[in-house]
Amino acid sequence: MAEKKERKETMGVQGIWNVGAYRYKAPPLMEEYTQGLKEKKIIGSWCRGCAKVIVPPRNICGRCHRRMDERIVVSQRGTITSYIISTPMQKGKYKVLGMDPVDMGVVSENEIIIPAFVRFDGSDSNVQLLMIDTDPDTLYVGMRVKAVWAEERQGALSDLVGVTPLSKDEIST
Repeated sequence: MAEKKERKETMGVQGIWNVGAYRYKAPPLMEEYTQGLKEKKIIGSWCRGCAKVIVPPRNICGRCHRRMDERIVVSQRGTITSYIISTPMQKGKYKVLGMDPVDMGVVSENEIIIPAFVRFDGSDSNVQLLMIDTDPDTLYVGMRVKAVWAEERQGALSDLVGVTPLSKDEIST
């Protein structure tokens, strides 16, 4: 194994990278997915070879390597397959893309966030979303949840805000 050679100087570039100044055009498949979200539809790709449904949609099946040209709308209800409970958010402690989420107003001081992997009914894959209005002490793997939508949807990934637990009445129906 070759040893890593260290440089005497580190090269740097002066200036500021304003991430918000750039606009990216999504590939057609992602455009189709986000337009579905605008209509409160969660769209996946269906594989003819292995009958798997993948959300968000893909062009090629990762299992049998066939084209996935057909789309399926899956349920807005699903099951938690895993989750993480964050420590309380503190100003100046965390950086996301070099920015403080508390300073940006994305989260409040001492707020706890809970990212979870959710498998929507009718899908064979997981989607990572935030748990909304959920007591961390009540969470468990296998919990039934439903989609939470933005009030004004714009055809963006942010239209699907997160998931929240189903009530006992909703679980029985």
